Amino acid sequence: MAEAGFNSRSLGMQIQKKVFGKLASKGVVKALIDDDSGILLDLLHKLAAKEMDQKRAQKLIKDLIKIVIKVGLLYRNHQFNDTELAIGLKFKMKLRNIALTVISFHEVAFSYDKGFLVGAINDLAKLLHDLVERHLTAKSHTRINNVISFFTVGDVLDKVFMTDGVYNDMLPQVSEIFGRVVDQEWSV
Repeated sequence: MAEAGFNSRSLGMQIQKKVFGKLASKGVVKALIDDDSGILLDLLHKLAAKEMDQKRAQKLIKDLIKIVIKVGLLYRNHQFNDTELAIGLKFKMKLRNIALTVISFHEVAFSYDKGFLVGAINDLAKLLHDLVERHLTAKSHTRINNVISFFTVGDVLDKVFMTDGVYNDMLPQVSEIFGRVVDQEWSV
C-alpha cells in the first residue's frame, strides 16, 4: 500500500525537471531543438557575450534553456490544467505578436518603438509566470526574470533595433528566422 501523499507521477515529473535542468547545455539542447531555435540561441549568446562577461552570458542562455525545457516537459506530460492551457495559448499568441513586431521593425525603417516592445515582453513574462506558477520553484521564476530583464533593462534593444545600433547587423537573420517560425509553428 502506498504512503499517504506519495504520487509516483509527481515524483517522476520532479526528477525529469531536475535532470533536464541539469542537462541544459548548448550541446544537449541542439539535439533537442530545431535548427532555427539553435541559431536564435547562438545569436542571443553572441549578443549577451558582448554585453556582459562570458560567465553571465552562459548563465543567461542556460536559464532560457531550462525554462523552455521545463515548460515543454510540463506540456508534453499533460501537467497543465484548462486554465493554464488557456494562459499557454495567450502566451503563444503574445510570442507570435512579438515575433511579428520584430519582423516589422526590421522591414519598416524607423518604426522601432522601444516602449511598445518592452511592454509586450513584460506582458509575455507575466503570462509565463502565471503559466508555471503551480509547477516551478521560485528559482525558476528568478530565471524567467533574469532572461526578461536582459531585454527590458538597459539599452540592448536599442543596440539591436536602432539603424545605427552596434548589433543591428543581427536583425536580418533574427527577422528571417522569426518569419519561418511564425509561418510554420505559431500560425493561428
